Amino acid sequence: MTRARGAGRTRTGGGLRARIAAVVILVVLAAVAGLGVAVHLLVLREQVDTARRAAADRMAAALDVRAATGLLSFDAREDDPAVPAELRDAVRGDGARATLVTGGSVRTVWAAGRSGDVVLSTRTRLVPGEGTLAQVDRALLLAGVVVVLLAGLVGWVTAGRLARRLRRAAETARTVASGGDPASLRRVVGDRRDEVGALAEAVDAMAGRLAERVRAEQRFTADVAHDLRTPVTGLLTAAELLEPSRAAELVRDRARALAALVEELLEVARLDGGDEQALVEQVDLGEVVRRVVRRGVASGELPAEAVTVSSDGPALVATDARRVDRVVSNLVRNALRHGAAPVEVAQRGSVVEVRDHGPGFDEPLLRDGPQRLRHDRADAGGHGLGLVIAAGQAGVLGARLELDNAPGGGARARLLLPATPPGAADVPPDAVPHDEVTDGSRARERTGRRP
Repeated sequence: MTRARGAGRTRTGGGLRARIAAVVILVVLAAVAGLGVAVHLLVLREQVDTARRAAADRMAAALDVRAATGLLSFDAREDDPAVPAELRDAVRGDGARATLVTGGSVRTVWAAGRSGDVVLSTRTRLVPGEGTLAQVDRALLLAGVVVVLLAGLVGWVTAGRLARRLRRAAETARTVASGGDPASLRRVVGDRRDEVGALAEAVDAMAGRLAERVRAEQRFTADVAHDLRTPVTGLLTAAELLEPSRAAELVRDRARALAALVEELLEVARLDGGDEQALVEQVDLGEVVRRVVRRGVASGELPAEAVTVSSDGPALVATDARRVDRVVSNLVRNALRHGAAPVEVAQRGSVVEVRDHGPGFDEPLLRDGPQRLRHDRADAGGHGLGLVIAAGQAGVLGARLELDNAPGGGARARLLLPATPPGAADVPPDAVPHDEVTDGSRARERTGRRP
């Protein structure tokens, strides 16, 4: 059955894929950054330790040369006032040696040793960003960029596979929800034994149980309507034989209403069964719409001054005229019953619009579409099947029935007929005579059927 309004669409873009890829990139980036910092510090520490060992070896050699010759070597200085106090204090005894590293981005490697009462010292400038450390940093940066890009690509591809499976499952679920042929989500997402497969199995089980409940409800509706049809027909016949009186007229009116309800329940059951097919012919849609209103006015069911019809000219449409008649008549009667005059019926090309000037459709109806035997207003008349049948017949025609509230107030229903209706390729254009609409409508009037 065609829903009265389009089902909401879920974004199927790269949202999930992009988020998963972004998470993978962030995790790998954090890991690469941490590893890079650790390697940088280790290389820096090794570079500083190497410089300190070299400074210590030079100081040892300088002390030996001074002790043997009294000369200074290896750029050693005597009692240099720039020597840090803590380094000077560390070499108090004769022959004692020590090293010290000071500075930040540019470091100074100090080495000191005592020769008698003299403190010999050397200092070496060390720039950590130069030499081996700089080469290691460049290699780490290049490797990190490559690893992050590869991880992002792997995450994008892996997440894409997951997103495609979920997207196919969502599209299948939307198709089933909108009245399409049921399909197994497990078959759609594949045979992998993972969380997506478990979700598909759960949804399939739920859909199966819901489908069985719907079938049971449809069978119950059809059985009840079929079993009631014979006694109700007898009741209607007996009511027609009563002597004219106010009480007899009330009985006949209620009997006709009950007969109409039974007929509509049967029609809903047939539509639910999915066996209804459109008999396609070339018809003038504007003439079909005008005939609906003329017939209603002639029978006294539609007040002549309450319904106006407008058309943009002849419009030949390949469709089932009888079912279009049924949809339009139900929409007009629904507008008069629940809305307020005037009811405007407009035909524009292959679109028929029915608008009233009442309070408009209720929010639950706009949100959920027509629901059988449900009233959203306490003062609603009828039994809630008119729009359900209209939507069902529109579905048989392959048309869309859109319900909304007009900007200026009032309820608005639009029947949008397709360019190629179901069965158009199999049924010749003249398969159904034009006067079948009138004959079928008269048959419904004789049995008391009303939208």
